[in-house]
Amino acid sequence: MTSRSSRTALLALALVPLIATGALADEAKPVAAPAAADASERAPAMPMPMPAFPPARPSINYDGGTAIVNFVARFSDKTVADLALNVQNAVISGADRIRINISSRGGSVHAMHFAVNVLQNLPVPVETVAMSQLASAAVGLFCAGEKRYMPSGSGLYLHQQRGYHQIEDKTAAAIAREYEMSDKFYNELLRNCTNGEGDLSVLDYSSRDTVIDAEQAVALGMVTGPMSELNTGKTWGMAMNIVAADKTPGMGMVYPAYR
Repeated sequence: MTSRSSRTALLALALVPLIATGALADEAKPVAAPAAADASERAPAMPMPMPAFPPARPSINYDGGTAIVNFVARFSDKTVADLALNVQNAVISGADRIRINISSRGGSVHAMHFAVNVLQNLPVPVETVAMSQLASAAVGLFCAGEKRYMPSGSGLYLHQQRGYHQIEDKTAAAIAREYEMSDKFYNELLRNCTNGEGDLSVLDYSSRDTVIDAEQAVALGMVTGPMSELNTGKTWGMAMNIVAADKTPGMGMVYPAYR
């Protein structure tokens, strides 16, 4: 009796793993996927919106072309040094022409002299444009251009040098000589700025100030072409600004001389 019960118990224990394995196998059977919906029953596909891209920046040309400098300042060591640096770097970097748009009431004669010499020794042509009523030293810069332009309403104001400071006996001769030299340089710029024809008496500012308008400048040859010529050709790089406060020198101004 005891022996039979023991065998029965052992048989039951042996069958437990088999029963458990069968149950796990039933649970592991894959469940059939529901039938796919008919194509006519599917929801229409919604178009994906395109991402918004910023407009492409225009390419900047550095292979030849005209470098444009806007000179809107009085003539000082600082402003003409900035002018020289910008035009020289433009030429070094590939510009094959310089255009200077000028709006200035003048300033230091020495600063103007430096600017003119820099421009006249560049290995590329220089264009100048009188964008407003230019005065004194600014007229000298205008005349430094091989090609020169003046829109309607612009003008060139000429006058004698100003700013004589108190002269001592020991310096009087040297200062007078310096003024003579700067006047000679300036007057040669004016003469070379014309074609030698027309009424040249308008260039005589020795006894009175004088203003030359755009029409007179054309007749004198001070303007070499119409403003429409500036709309042709390609531009080099980005435009550059030379800007400074326009402080009018007062009475009792000291050396150096101002125009």
